Amino acid sequence: MAYERTKKSGPKRRLRIWLAGTALLAVVALFLYVYGYRPAAENEKIHIRFKEALLTEDIAFFEQTVEYANVPLTRAEAIRFVRWLNDEPALRGEAIAEVARDRQNVTASGEGLFRLADTGEGRFGFADYRIELLPQRLTVTADRPLTNVWLDGTQAGRIEKAGDTVTIERMPGRYDVKAVAVVDGATVTKEEAVTLSEATGLAFTLTPESGETIAGQFDLERLELIAIEVEARTGHPLETMDGLLNKRETTVLEQLGEPNDRNGVWRYEGFDVTFESGRVSRIDIDLDKRPDDMVALLGEPKERVDTDLGKEWRYDRSLVESIFTLFGLQTDKRFIERDGKLFVVIS
Repeated sequence: MAYERTKKSGPKRRLRIWLAGTALLAVVALFLYVYGYRPAAENEKIHIRFKEALLTEDIAFFEQTVEYANVPLTRAEAIRFVRWLNDEPALRGEAIAEVARDRQNVTASGEGLFRLADTGEGRFGFADYRIELLPQRLTVTADRPLTNVWLDGTQAGRIEKAGDTVTIERMPGRYDVKAVAVVDGATVTKEEAVTLSEATGLAFTLTPESGETIAGQFDLERLELIAIEVEARTGHPLETMDGLLNKRETTVLEQLGEPNDRNGVWRYEGFDVTFESGRVSRIDIDLDKRPDDMVALLGEPKERVDTDLGKEWRYDRSLVESIFTLFGLQTDKRFIERDGKLFVVIS
């Protein structure tokens, strides 16, 4: 009979196996706690996280956790919002208290600056919240027809008739509101700063009182508006667009990138670039303005003349030159109307 040797499991071996199993379970439990349970528990304490992030200006928290119109805040929006609240201690305190109240009663959330929304992604029995910024309503009225209303350099509305109102919704914050209208052939501009933490109304009086002097037809405010319009449509400062004249294709690609279409004319979003003998000969910038919008912005032209480019709006030459000379731009620029649209044509 063959002899078989068997290895018996001793107490030390069993102890080692037990210790290894216990250590593995401890590592798994620690991993679940650190990367699962603890974050889930912290997410439910949204009011505490909000207060700490606001006081320490943790911009990443606001980018990841706060949204407006169902879209997460951009970094620029988050920075602007945090600085606005921290610049207003009383408002900051109200904001912290509001989030705390909403956390206690989520169903009542919906008034004020914020609304808490459960994402449904909570784990281990905890809820997971996002903070939604509620739109704040700004109502603007003016005593002049065809009044353009601007918020922070962007046209946000238009008052067609004197006494009418335009309603604008924006995320909470501080804004510069500007009303621009033509009065007796000259541009009048009024500006006010407004804090949107609740429904707010502004009334602009643009008709001058008797004896009040109206600013010149092409005052600095109007020159700034033209530059704003061009940059808004092209994404580039007016000086950059002007500097491309007579440049080669490689320079245009470096400055503006690849066009949407190269079929004869290089077509970009909001403007076209025309070449002649390999160099830029003309840039047509669509101002996205109707004729009456243009009148409200610049006033009535001296004359409208049919040309090969379209109907040219001609102002006094010295006035037109003043628009662009202010920015150091010496090339020829014309306002051209085509198919009911207004263009600035640089040539």
